[in-house]
Amino acid sequence: MMWRFALRTVRARSSAYIASACVIGAGTALLTAFAALVETGITMPAGGGESLAILATIMGGWTVVVVVFGIASTVTLVVQQRTRELALIRLIGAVPRQVCAMVVVETSAVTLPAAVAGLLPGIGLGAFLLDRMVGVGVVHEPIQLAVSRATIAASAVISGLAAVVAAAIAGRRAAMVAPVLALADASGAETGPVSRAKTIIGVAFLLIGIGSGIGTLFMADGPLLAAVAGPACIGVAIGLALLSPFVVATLGRIATLVPSSVGRLAMRNLNARATQASTIVGALALLVGIATGTLYMQSTEDSIVDRAPDDIGPQFAAANYLIVAMIIAFCSIAVSNSLIAATWQRRREFGLLQLTSSTRRQVLGIVAVESTVTTVIAVVLGTIAAAATVVPYSIVKTGSPIPAGPWWMYPAIVAAGFSIALAATLSTSVRATRLRPVAALTTL
Repeated sequence: MMWRFALRTVRARSSAYIASACVIGAGTALLTAFAALVETGITMPAGGGESLAILATIMGGWTVVVVVFGIASTVTLVVQQRTRELALIRLIGAVPRQVCAMVVVETSAVTLPAAVAGLLPGIGLGAFLLDRMVGVGVVHEPIQLAVSRATIAASAVISGLAAVVAAAIAGRRAAMVAPVLALADASGAETGPVSRAKTIIGVAFLLIGIGSGIGTLFMADGPLLAAVAGPACIGVAIGLALLSPFVVATLGRIATLVPSSVGRLAMRNLNARATQASTIVGALALLVGIATGTLYMQSTEDSIVDRAPDDIGPQFAAANYLIVAMIIAFCSIAVSNSLIAATWQRRREFGLLQLTSSTRRQVLGIVAVESTVTTVIAVVLGTIAAAATVVPYSIVKTGSPIPAGPWWMYPAIVAAGFSIALAATLSTSVRATRLRPVAALTTL
């Protein structure tokens, strides 16, 4: 009976699960591509694929962490949005264990087809990347992409486990919310404190990232330098993302200083929705941190003119830019889908605001202010994360803490972050506010 109920819920709330499905599919595709490249490099005869295997392993290791975090964040957000609905289910007699199991079943029902759907595009992406590796000289002879059952299984299992474990943790927390909160307008998950486990994991990632950045300063300039410096921005970005609810929660304290009534309400909304808002902040911070850190690290490498005749740096640079572009594309998909899911779920809130004399234009203004403030916080955190990579790497490479590279690259990354955030939130808000306010109040 629980299985049937869970599957019916997925069908009835298919729009809420589209975000998770898109991120899971994109993550599986990216993991499959890198796993296939590693396998291809290992299986090439006479060590001809050593460079390919090393590059794919280093970049693939970062990608696993990014994909797992992106999938887990999106799934957690979708479950958090259902806290009120899950509390209603508790009111009709379901126990926490049953609610948690139902969430896991629902997520599994979405994860399996999404992961399978991502496998074939992943193989195509891997073939495309391999072709480009041959083109830039990382691989010296054309070769067919090697894809075994183990590669396919590993990619699907990593994506599936990330989604299911995140659903189990978020579902357990949502199931522990008092059922009486179902009668309230807000869910307890939005205003609850950050869990101790999340804080510990955030601090651990932060320390790993900082340690990686500090360790870079004591390394000699060589091919392993990027492998040590690169993970620093990812570790710090994920750590700051997990701890970002503490930052978002402080916005309510400064709301009274904002002169505009729309701005004050937006700041208070972010404070009340600190947990969900921090998920968006984290995804955006990861996008800005990875983009800024890896691109400026590579541009600093490109600025070195004295190279040995057998230096393969230029070949690796071209491949790195392509691979980083793929990772940034995944982060953009995760951010966009999370923002769309979070905004669409606020239809009831938008309807209530309109019924209490707020105009549609004012509602859209509130959303625009919230999106802007969220992005500013994410840019600051992402910049801090990027500094953990580019500053020590630049010191070792050039002796200066300021990375080499075009001045416009950082403003372009920031502008891209703002564009993604505003486009996703405002377009969804425009669609959500077209609903009649009274009809919007009936949504969960």
